[in-house]
Amino acid sequence: MLKTLKTYGFLFLIGGGVLLADQAVKAWIEAHIPFARQVTPLAAFPWLHITNWHNSGMAFGLGQAWGPVLLALGVVYALGVLLAFPAIARSGWWLRWGMAIQWGGALGNLLDRLRHGYVTDFIAVGRFPVFNLADAAISLSVAFLLLGELFGRAEPSPEQTPAETSPAPEETPHA
Repeated sequence: MLKTLKTYGFLFLIGGGVLLADQAVKAWIEAHIPFARQVTPLAAFPWLHITNWHNSGMAFGLGQAWGPVLLALGVVYALGVLLAFPAIARSGWWLRWGMAIQWGGALGNLLDRLRHGYVTDFIAVGRFPVFNLADAAISLSVAFLLLGELFGRAEPSPEQTPAETSPAPEETPHA
């Protein structure tokens, strides 16, 4: 049990936090803003609107008829992360953060699909399609994953021996 908590604690803490924040804001939006109503909360930012919008498709409203497929893919992805997460080296913090944030966002949208058959979107910025906190978390996670690839340096796991991690010595030709 302790090993499981140690292995998954980070994923559950970060991903669960994203999931809870996403679901709490969506519940507030659904309870206080009628469907398709647009509110401008800050006069200083007239391009920022809050709305209650339903999206049965995916990003940018594409694939509206794919609801069941998207639901199945969400379940497969959520389970896949649970299976893959223990294999991520503790030193790969970019990847751990990216996967945890993405997992929480994916679960937020998956829970919407399970409960309603659609995802509740509510953030409208200018003419950009309406999105939600889960979508923002998934986008942020991609930034983490890309930054990790660019700047992160994975360290060898403790199971690897020095011979496995260091390059083979070069042989000098004899004349």
